[in-house]
Amino acid sequence: MRSWRIIVLIILFISIAGCAVNNRTFGTRNIAFDDGQKLIAQGQFESGLAKLEQARREEPENQEIHAVAVRLGEEVIAKLQFDAESLRLSGDLERAEKAFQRILNLYPFNERAKAGLELIALERRHIAAVDVARALLARNDVLGAETMVRAILQENSEQLHARQLISEINSRLSRPEVTDLALESAFKKAITMEFKDTDLRTVFELMSRTAGINFVFDKDLRQDAKISIFVRQNTIEDILKLILTTNQLAYKVLNSNSLLIYPNTPAKLKDYQELVVRSFQIAHTDVKQMVAMVRGIVKAKDIYVNEQLNLFIMRDTLEAIRLTERLVSLNDYAEPEVMLEVTILDITRTNSFLLGPNFPQSLQFNYAGNAVAGTAAALISQFGFSGLSSFGMTSQAKIDFLQNFSAGDILANPRIRVNNREKAKIHVGTKEPFFTANVAAGVAAIVTSTPTFIDLGVKLDVEPRIGINNDITLKVTLEVSSLLSTITGPGGATAPRVGTRNAETLLTVKDGETQIIAGLLDNRDRRDMKGLAGLFNIPGLDRLTSNQDIQRTKNEVVLLITPRIIRNLPKPINLENEHHFGTASEAGKLPVVIQKTAAQSLAIAPAGSGSGSSTARGLDAFAAAREESDIPNPFAAAAAMTPTLTMQAPTTVGLDKEFSVNVRLVGAKPMVNTELQLNYESSVLEALDGGDKSGTRTIRLGRDQTTGLATQIRFKVIAANPSITEINIQNATAEDLETGESVDVMLPATATVNIK
Repeated sequence: MRSWRIIVLIILFISIAGCAVNNRTFGTRNIAFDDGQKLIAQGQFESGLAKLEQARREEPENQEIHAVAVRLGEEVIAKLQFDAESLRLSGDLERAEKAFQRILNLYPFNERAKAGLELIALERRHIAAVDVARALLARNDVLGAETMVRAILQENSEQLHARQLISEINSRLSRPEVTDLALESAFKKAITMEFKDTDLRTVFELMSRTAGINFVFDKDLRQDAKISIFVRQNTIEDILKLILTTNQLAYKVLNSNSLLIYPNTPAKLKDYQELVVRSFQIAHTDVKQMVAMVRGIVKAKDIYVNEQLNLFIMRDTLEAIRLTERLVSLNDYAEPEVMLEVTILDITRTNSFLLGPNFPQSLQFNYAGNAVAGTAAALISQFGFSGLSSFGMTSQAKIDFLQNFSAGDILANPRIRVNNREKAKIHVGTKEPFFTANVAAGVAAIVTSTPTFIDLGVKLDVEPRIGINNDITLKVTLEVSSLLSTITGPGGATAPRVGTRNAETLLTVKDGETQIIAGLLDNRDRRDMKGLAGLFNIPGLDRLTSNQDIQRTKNEVVLLITPRIIRNLPKPINLENEHHFGTASEAGKLPVVIQKTAAQSLAIAPAGSGSGSSTARGLDAFAAAREESDIPNPFAAAAAMTPTLTMQAPTTVGLDKEFSVNVRLVGAKPMVNTELQLNYESSVLEALDGGDKSGTRTIRLGRDQTTGLATQIRFKVIAANPSITEINIQNATAEDLETGESVDVMLPATATVNIK
């Protein structure tokens, strides 16, 4: 007996060992394959991939080893690529270069790794260029620093160092980077110039002798034109620009100390104005939208669009090119992106009970005359039931005490990356078919069934809208559907009966904030009871004599969504958003400015106001002497002793148009106030200053007045027909507040306005 037990134990041990060997062989199949997966899970990617490659060589026909090796290789490359990109974006270029090189050691032809190394080399070049720009900014070369930084941002609009430096540059930038008179230091020399009805040629001759600058004039330039200007201690550059602008002249740089002066007319601009051709590669924005913006704002001369390469080529002046560079760098940003981390939990609980006795529920008998002796009917007939031929009754009674409990949890944790204002769709579930019967007409009816698939499970649609302050507005649509039953129709066609729960909401969350959508419950409780009639309804006996079938089902869907901003639009400062444009005729042209000087230092009078011979006499000797001594200027003294009122108004105005009249007090002492009366025809013109319509305005000018030394009055033409009207100044009185004495004021000529 004992020997049989030993034999049984030996057989059992051999069976268990054989099963273990089989399981081990089935589980590993290849030792290198298992070792490779373990090494990759531990982070030893090179050794793990080498083991997987060894397994592939050992079993080249094994498709499972091949598939797993390819999948794990892609996962390793994706992880290494993500780590390398993170290091590069964080600025750790040394470690990022090693990470990309590690990828190339594994896969020498990986294009993304090669591109990463190229970006690192470009980033290093940009950092070196930013350092040079920062050195220029330290030497107060703001325009040179901005030019270099703008070139960097053209290549990479997200370059962190360049964006930090451009913010500092914008805070110190007073005007845009354009071609300037950056010739010699003589252009920065401060001089005093006071001319009254002087030839243009004489003014340029003085500047040429003073600063050593050569001027070449176009043959169509009128050198005998008269100008009047009074400027003290300002640079030649600012004075030259002021003279050129007020006389409709332009210049072209010939060499380090030579300028070509020509009339600022369209024909001359075509002959002398230098044009630049520049191509703009648009990285993120639609090139047609960018070109439409450039055409509308810059008024570019010539633009060619290459939609295939998403670039445009522009031919225009350097000023317009620089302005376009600013606009492109401010508008060509990558679309904001957000990573949606979604957790979907579908919880299902089913609890069923089958309890209680199951008694026979029917009795069956047939009557067919006298019962045959020896049968069950004969036995029953002894009790008075004669003629009973057959009697049938279930001879089995059973008691059910069955309970089934099932729990099903579906957990989905998808991560999806989506652009701003684009819809991300997630479906976790199944596609269930139902059939539609089609009957073909003919002699013999042919019935065909066509399957149609419907989506069941959890369907989630999310549309993010990223705000400038890193807040995210999510439009969430959630639908939970399940198959309840299948209905069979004519011809055997089936149709599903689907239970659906929907939720749709619009919410705003912060970056990285988790929102929970829960409460989508589906609770069902079904109870079936059967038992003996009569006893079923007696309290206390119903539980003992009835059989109960109870089905309880609970289902709940919980949604957790966490948005994380991958990239957002940078928020530029006000100085970045707003900058000088130029004039309506020339985009990017430098503003005409002059340095702030002392009182009575600047005055520009229209040509023809006063005698020119007395002013021009002895001008060259006096101007040269004032550069080296403090000899008083008799012309400035004369201007100070005799205050002059100037009035500027257009000569021609259209019907129902608006225009301005400028009144200025020139040459007055600091403490002189002037009160004057401006007259106009109230039947022809209407003053838009909100006053009465009497045709007269009283104006007060002075340094202590709210209007200062100059004022402007807006008029509107209200005449119905073309005519000629006049605006004049009368009754002008001036008083010196220091001495209390009255001062004579020279009145301007009457302004004649031709209304057409």
